[in-house]
Amino acid sequence: MTKQPYQPKPIIQPQRTQFLTNFKLPDISFWQDDPTTPSGINFVKMTEMTRGVIIRAGQGSFEDKVFKTSWKNAKQAGLVRGAYWFYDSRVNPKRQAEKWVEVMGDDPGEMEMWGDFEDRYGGPYGGWRNWFDFMERIRALLPEKKLGVYTGYYYFQEFAAGVKYFAQYPLWIAWYNPTEPLVPPIWDDWTYWQFTSNGDGALFGVESKDIDLSYFNGTEADFLARYPTSQVQATLIAKFGNTLVEYRRVS
Repeated sequence: MTKQPYQPKPIIQPQRTQFLTNFKLPDISFWQDDPTTPSGINFVKMTEMTRGVIIRAGQGSFEDKVFKTSWKNAKQAGLVRGAYWFYDSRVNPKRQAEKWVEVMGDDPGEMEMWGDFEDRYGGPYGGWRNWFDFMERIRALLPEKKLGVYTGYYYFQEFAAGVKYFAQYPLWIAWYNPTEPLVPPIWDDWTYWQFTSNGDGALFGVESKDIDLSYFNGTEADFLARYPTSQVQATLIAKFGNTLVEYRRVS
């Protein structure tokens, strides 16, 4: 009998306990809504998997074509909502900011508005100085609204390494690896970690096969505490004989 060479067993690292308890939520855009079907995204089904969603509001000078529908339906389903804008270096940063604020209207959502910095179009408005103008214009138009930064580690280090201005904003980092993400040194930690673009779309009620998923750096209770939503009070009237009784329900 030929002796087989020694084959060591692979060492499989267990998933860190932290990520078994971390809250998880998707981000979506028009790519998750099949234009050939009338059904759209099922946000009620999404609530079976998560309590929040981040929705693409637009890119450059254009509004995402299903944003307003998704924004309204997510709210009706009871999801905590954030919006992001794909920064496009071919469009003036202040005009992009103004378009985003226009798109949001009088409902800026419960979570941060996230500036998405990952563009490689090579336009004249690339680099951190233009990102600065973009963020500052939003702050001038919506001074009470919290903002955040979405980016990748290597991308940020290429275009904005050491620029501490951005450290004032929470970090949502793209890192498609099983290990915790590298964080640009200006931040102490990540707030959200987009860990996959291949989540199960059907589980989250979208029409695309895949969906982006992110961890929040905390539990579901931590997430809900970060974004307290205003309570809705409903008044119900019941009649007993000739007596009207008023009930107030808070949800």
